[in-house]
Amino acid sequence: MQQDSSRIAAGKHRASRAKRMVALTAGGSFIVVLGLARATHPGTAAASSSSPELSPPAALVAQAQLGSSLTAGSIASSASSAPAVSTSTS
Repeated sequence: MQQDSSRIAAGKHRASRAKRMVALTAGGSFIVVLGLARATHPGTAAASSSSPELSPPAALVAQAQLGSSLTAGSIASSASSAPAVSTSTS
């Protein structure tokens, strides 16, 4: 009977150590991921000096300077058109 209880105690001790190692590994991994997320976030990351400055296409700029030729439109259907789908109940 004594040997059974010592085996159980040893198993509990091994399980306790395993749980502690899992918890420490998970905590360490969380801290590493948190640090990487903060370092790579666009709001906190340092601006790269090699990134090119973007500019709109010349045709778009020319159209904006001349005035837009677009007119206001309507997205509503006309009152005389009937709906294409009919509904019925049974």
